[in-house]
Amino acid sequence: PDTIQAMENLAVTIHASGQLEETRELEQQVLKARMDTFGSSHPDTIEAMANLAITLCLNGQLGEARELEQQVLKARTEIFGSSHPYTIQAMENFAITLHSSGQPEETRELEQHVLKASREAFGSSHPDTIEAMENLAATIHASGQPEGAGAANTESKNRSI
Repeated sequence: PDTIQAMENLAVTIHASGQLEETRELEQQVLKARMDTFGSSHPDTIEAMANLAITLCLNGQLGEARELEQQVLKARTEIFGSSHPYTIQAMENFAITLHSSGQPEETRELEQHVLKASREAFGSSHPDTIEAMENLAATIHASGQPEGAGAANTESKNRSI
């Protein structure tokens, strides 16, 4: 486990330097090692899966990223429940991947779930909830419905003051 953690730390460092392909390769090794050591449903394995999915999305490997994000969201929902911060983060990451994949309707639906879960878990004035409002507003605006985006954006600005 210490070696795996060291590999994961190295992947974070490499990612910060912008070397996404090297990051992906190392994160794949971390995921395999965590699967072999802990099994597929262990929180550390799921975290490794989430990290790899983010890197795949950034690398433009959106199909693979979507598949992993779905697995992460399903696992975190089963383990932690739908209103746990880890699950909410998995929903937000999946929404980002959907947005990057050019799926505005699916993105909007998921971001609505993120906002609802964030409000329930953290309250309306929490920074994560405000960020969820802003993300939803941006998605609505990008889909050609600026009037709906304006209301969400105004609410997020009022909450952040």
